[in-house]
Amino acid sequence: MMIRLPAAVAAALFAGCASVPPLPANHPASPDAPEGARVTRHALLRADETTRKTSVMLSAAQKEQEHWDAYGPVSGTPENTPKNKPETKHEHP
Repeated sequence: MMIRLPAAVAAALFAGCASVPPLPANHPASPDAPEGARVTRHALLRADETTRKTSVMLSAAQKEQEHWDAYGPVSGTPENTPKNKPETKHEHP
């Protein structure tokens, strides 16, 4: 009895899948459906307004980060001196 129940359920599922009516021609999954609209390629590669604004914001942040890296967090402190300044070498006897 235990084996017959799962077999009956499986048979009912397979029978249910086989009885699906054919898709109408205007259904997107139908092989007879028309193809979707084609979009020109140049429209896909163009940056929109949001992308341009984001790019401007990121370039400003990059310039600020470069300034921060070069001069440090606070002006007037020893940490504020440029990092590419040559170090003074001390000669010890």
